[in-house]
Amino acid sequence: MNVSALLEQNYDSHPAFRFDAPAFDVEQSLVADFDNAYKAVCRFGGELNPSARGRLQRQAKAALDEVFRTMAAQCSDEFERIFVSELAAECARLMAEEFAWYIRPPALGRLRLDSDEAIEAAVELSTRRHVLGRLPESIVAELQAIAAADVSKFEAAASAGRLRRSDLSVDRGRTVRRLIAALNRAFASLGMLEAVSAYVGRSTRVVGLSLELSVAQSSWWKNAIEGLPRPPQTLYAHLDESISFPKAIVYLTDVTDSHGPTGCYPQVYEHLGCGPLQEIVGRVVGNAGNDPRSPLHAYYAKAYHQSMASEPFRRHFMRLPRPLRFNSHFGWDVMPGGELEGEVASQERRMIGPAGTFIVFDGARLLHRGGLISEGRRVALQVVFSDITLSRRVWGRLKRTVGWA
Repeated sequence: MNVSALLEQNYDSHPAFRFDAPAFDVEQSLVADFDNAYKAVCRFGGELNPSARGRLQRQAKAALDEVFRTMAAQCSDEFERIFVSELAAECARLMAEEFAWYIRPPALGRLRLDSDEAIEAAVELSTRRHVLGRLPESIVAELQAIAAADVSKFEAAASAGRLRRSDLSVDRGRTVRRLIAALNRAFASLGMLEAVSAYVGRSTRVVGLSLELSVAQSSWWKNAIEGLPRPPQTLYAHLDESISFPKAIVYLTDVTDSHGPTGCYPQVYEHLGCGPLQEIVGRVVGNAGNDPRSPLHAYYAKAYHQSMASEPFRRHFMRLPRPLRFNSHFGWDVMPGGELEGEVASQERRMIGPAGTFIVFDGARLLHRGGLISEGRRVALQVVFSDITLSRRVWGRLKRTVGWA
């Protein structure tokens, strides 16, 4: 399964991605300099002394700066220059965040795997990037009771035609705090907190979540690239921006194939074969122009969550050199009927089950998508694990970097 080659062919043959302007020309030695430094920090991180860490960070930053200086010199207009500038800033930010994560020393000797369930879940996470499970019925009933009042408000909003995700979800306040406490108790009893902690190398717990109602009338996830014979079967398949926050999806209602089950694609991430800089570009490229203060904001006029629905954005994206061209939300980019669609769609595993069914996963390294509901309703918790206590300001940022599934 060569997903990387198929994705490249997809962009070459997709009519929405055909533009006359050539891709920027960047020396591959610069990309290699960045990738080598990044790989060293990733592999040896907390074991490196300050001098070695500093040298590798300087090497990566110098290579990154030169890559974007080279592209900026080839821009044909001011909007292209702003795109390159914003992308450079986003890549530098994410690089710094990931280096900070990797150089933190692991919790050697302090992690526990005290049950067979914890051991099995930790092995599943480390080998398949996800683990499936089911909460006890008593916990499910408790979660449903805590959520009931807010779910009723969401249903009233949906009946009134208010279908934005902000109308049908809540991610802070007393209800969320009570849900977090109940989930931490449940995941602790199942060995799941121990498993996630072992996976990330740090003591971890549930730190945030969003309670969300999904209904068939919602259309935010539907394909917005015009001129296609039908939407691709991979709509909304994506990887998250942040490498440091594992996630979970917990159903509070029964979910069948028509109720928008969460889907994941084991091994597709590995078969993408992205280099470190290409992957960083892909995780943040969709942020370009999102700030309302950016001159690109009105120029792109993006649809919700769908940068590629904007033709000017697609034109800028296709200017990126092939070794750097990647979009972590590529599910919307897939050409219906193409080989890539068939290959990726065939790998999808859908999480169908009764209330209490859950998946814990590494959203940055497991291609996944939120359920695309066709009838009825689904109530779910979208959960984030971390080893830190998040302030309201940080939590708002975290929602973007992990990406709700």
